[in-house]
Amino acid sequence: MLTVLLGLVACGGDEGEPTPVPTDTPTASISGVSEVTLNAGDTFDPLEGVTATDSVTGNITSSIVVEGVANLNLSTAGNYTLTYKVTGSDGKEVTVTRLIVVLTASGCGVHQELVNGICVDIPATVIRIMHGAPYEVDPFDANYSGTEQLAKQERQTQVEEQFNVDIQYLPYPANAPWGPDRVNAIIQSSISGDHLSEIYWSVSDWIQQLVLGEAIVSVDQYMSTIGENIDPSYQEIGSYRDSVYGFEVGKLTVDAGLYYNADLVASLGVDNPTELFLDGNWTWSTFETWATAVQTALNSLGPDRYALGGMPSYYAENMVPLNGGSLINKDTGRVAFAQNPALATYDFINSLYVKGLFEPTPQYDAGSPTWMAGQVALHPGQLWFVTADNRWGGLPFELGFVPYPQSDTYVGDYVSPISGVALYHIASGMTPEKEELVFEVWNALQLWKTDQQYADEFELTLMTKFDQESYVEAYLAIYDKIYLDLINAVGIGAYGENGWRRNINLGIREGTSRTLMDQIKPIYDAALEDYLGN
Repeated sequence: MLTVLLGLVACGGDEGEPTPVPTDTPTASISGVSEVTLNAGDTFDPLEGVTATDSVTGNITSSIVVEGVANLNLSTAGNYTLTYKVTGSDGKEVTVTRLIVVLTASGCGVHQELVNGICVDIPATVIRIMHGAPYEVDPFDANYSGTEQLAKQERQTQVEEQFNVDIQYLPYPANAPWGPDRVNAIIQSSISGDHLSEIYWSVSDWIQQLVLGEAIVSVDQYMSTIGENIDPSYQEIGSYRDSVYGFEVGKLTVDAGLYYNADLVASLGVDNPTELFLDGNWTWSTFETWATAVQTALNSLGPDRYALGGMPSYYAENMVPLNGGSLINKDTGRVAFAQNPALATYDFINSLYVKGLFEPTPQYDAGSPTWMAGQVALHPGQLWFVTADNRWGGLPFELGFVPYPQSDTYVGDYVSPISGVALYHIASGMTPEKEELVFEVWNALQLWKTDQQYADEFELTLMTKFDQESYVEAYLAIYDKIYLDLINAVGIGAYGENGWRRNINLGIREGTSRTLMDQIKPIYDAALEDYLGN
């Protein structure tokens, strides 16, 4: 009886019809797409011998779609890939790829040459990419810290095979750690004729020096073809005298903002600055009221506690545009740091300093020990500081984020100055053919994406940086509101005797901003004129 019952179940009960077995196997299939080897100049029909069959409807060869034919050049040796697609009666698309190898006229492979009747491999061209931290960009590095490692490994392997190149990522030598030392090392290697690499990674502020030192070359002639994917924002910041020298993948985003000790702020019972911003109430007067309330609360806890940390110049640099001004705006071609919008900003920051809201001994960059110890409420910073081990990655408190406040009379959009952007450059001293190859290889290595994909990725990055969704929301509200300011690019050392940053720090503390700005403006006027080539 048991056997009979099982048989009835298997046959579908009283109906006597077999129960269909679910399957994910497509009804369509493609055959006849094996690898093909041709000699340069041969003719080739990509559909010859290729058939498509549907297990239900039969022959569907006429429905095959072949992609990649436009890139198949039978007069040029190389490895080409065709993609065959067909959709079956079940609605499922079947895809098959096919390798087409076109040999040279001598009958050798694409990266071979005929020597004494024998096809010999042509040695790969070495392309060195010099970077400050190769483990961030080399997908084959054992300590790789970037994203999409597998995809980038596959891309690099494809590029090396396609162009017959050997890509090597190298660190800068010990005598070129950063700043002037790195610039000098690059220029000196150019002068000696023994370049450190074919591609340099540096920052936009050094372009003028590298160009005048004849260490890097313009890529203008390739921008409409090879470099067409490079975003206009990178083309602009990578330019010097209307020629593009620096480039990068992706889109430029705001990097500067105000970060606060969220644990401390919450314990003081004051307003949350991020919520003030999101509510549209983050103006200079609100900022002053908030900082004053924070300082009052901190004073009750003991000495050496401050509402605001960091150098005044960071506040000034980012708040001047939010008062309708700029420092050196490339679009206007004018030095504007001594004009009324800037001067009013300096005066406002000075008023905060006079009220005792700033820590008296701030430090540049990542901040003072007082900030690190959690005794300063708010500090300027950059996004990458948040998780960097040598910046704020190990801080013992939660970091909140809020954009810089705008003046009470400002009616424009939020805007943030941007400078000192990391870029790549092509070294000078190569033949035109190799120069073009190097730039083409760099472009081929990149995983180019749409603007929306870049935006989505940036949001995911923010989510790894911050603990609260409100911080992410605040950053996304301003992340693409940028303009190029030349204050750091015209060749005057920021902290030298005539540097804007050094002088404005001093001027805000002592209330002499107007006098100091008037003194250094002629120096910047001359430097800007030289920078622009006027």
